[in-house]
Amino acid sequence: MPVTDPIAEGLACWTTYDGSRLDRDISLEADIAIVGSGAGGATSAEILSAAGFKVLLIEEGPLRSSRDFDMQESRAYASLYQEGIGRTSKDGAITILQGRAVGGSTLVNWTSSFRTPVPTLEHWAREHAVAGHDEADLAPWFERIEQRLGIEPWAMAPNANNQVIRDGCARLGYSWAVIPRNVRGCWNLGYCGMGCPTNAKQS
Repeated sequence: MPVTDPIAEGLACWTTYDGSRLDRDISLEADIAIVGSGAGGATSAEILSAAGFKVLLIEEGPLRSSRDFDMQESRAYASLYQEGIGRTSKDGAITILQGRAVGGSTLVNWTSSFRTPVPTLEHWAREHAVAGHDEADLAPWFERIEQRLGIEPWAMAPNANNQVIRDGCARLGYSWAVIPRNVRGCWNLGYCGMGCPTNAKQS
């Protein structure tokens, strides 16, 4: 089955600049400049562009797609992650898997796509005076993005590891749910963290 490459198709009409290859300074004009092309930046850019604004997306990392993803850790980690997958918390206790490429972490994440939990929204409102972002306010926005990115519970049967977790939760009376994922036509290769070689991710 052939793999479509939306990046290659887009490059035929997009205006892009690779800052690492410029041989002179350039000046660009836009109504809005967005730094970072991950989930938040890309979604904002699409909505603002549709509203008629001229939007400039600025990304630190390279532009990559299926033609570049060969599922080799040594190449993927070095080119698609901040600090070559060496970024950690200040105390070094936690590795931070932060993407560094067009698409940001959506290019290298495992596609788990959850709505912001209600307790988190309540915390933001209570502790940080965030208004207009409660569950009801955000519901239509979540629905819009879920449709746009094909977010729905993963239809594949669980592997042995996840089946054990599911069985354990059931026996202990814990709640569990199938993870919703932003994929279309996923081949279930299991190499999500190295970029999707079939472009199934909606990154």
